[in-house]
Amino acid sequence: MYLKSTNLVPLTDLIGNHSGCMLYTYTPQDSAKCLNTRSIVFVGDSVTRKLFFQFANILDAKLPLAPPNDNQKHSDHTFHSSIGGDITFFWDPFLNHSRTTDLLTTASYDTPIDLNRPALLVLGSGLWYLHYANESDGVSAWQANIARHVSTIKQQSVWPADLIVMLPVERVFPLKLTPERTITMRPSDIDAMNTDLYHRVYPGGNGLGRTLSEGGRSGRMPIVLPKVFNEMLDASQTEDGLHYNDKVIRAQANILLNLRCNDALPKKYPLNKTCCSRYPTPSLIHVFVLLLVLAWGPYSWIRMRKSGMGLALSWTKRHLKSRSC
Repeated sequence: MYLKSTNLVPLTDLIGNHSGCMLYTYTPQDSAKCLNTRSIVFVGDSVTRKLFFQFANILDAKLPLAPPNDNQKHSDHTFHSSIGGDITFFWDPFLNHSRTTDLLTTASYDTPIDLNRPALLVLGSGLWYLHYANESDGVSAWQANIARHVSTIKQQSVWPADLIVMLPVERVFPLKLTPERTITMRPSDIDAMNTDLYHRVYPGGNGLGRTLSEGGRSGRMPIVLPKVFNEMLDASQTEDGLHYNDKVIRAQANILLNLRCNDALPKKYPLNKTCCSRYPTPSLIHVFVLLLVLAWGPYSWIRMRKSGMGLALSWTKRHLKSRSC
């Protein structure tokens, strides 16, 4: 599967400057090698919930694709997959539950390799802030909450998870929304929220926020914003203007696995996971051959130049000698 993108760094913002890089379709066996029985946690609204169920089903085809009934749509869900490890969804559409804050505070994790840390933490919110703006204080409250969470993550000596994904506020199609949602979920507000989210996750712009250097610490920021999620959406893929069909959401779930796993798995032929991945370090033999090829050009040019100058000098001597005769 190939995926085009418009900007950003190796599938962190997605898909970065790798226009046309190769996504890998993960199987449970591939996922097991990467996740190694580690836990996965999703926190958020109904958009995040749909992504959670598709992600869980990729890990284990026996797991359900939706809550068992409508009464459990706003409930938490935890499954134990056949590859090992738990995958959990916490219903928190405002991302303001104390449990969410606790997930981002990592005092209980001793080291970055603590196996109790989630391998992946996915956070998604925004639409409920718009739909219930009278109760939530709308966009400004959402911005303040996101700023607080990003700041909390940065302050941790150990990251809350190997990778944290903050989902963009999902693009809606007003013509298919209910009248009530059409009034509250305005595309202009969603665009403004996503612009704000991008600059909080990548404060340097152009994905440069992935490198953190502050407070005496440096290294990669673990937060990723997959902007491409909104670029994958089309009006034909939704019936209510808000929730999209399983095929689209499953592709998004597979992107999450590419984000988390491509750089963690061995880099060997065939190189079929080029998105979200640093290229392998070349061996000494490869470096030597590369240097030899690079040096051959200037060497050949100098040799030809000297040969040409020699021929010209020889011709000049013969010409002068013939004229003197």
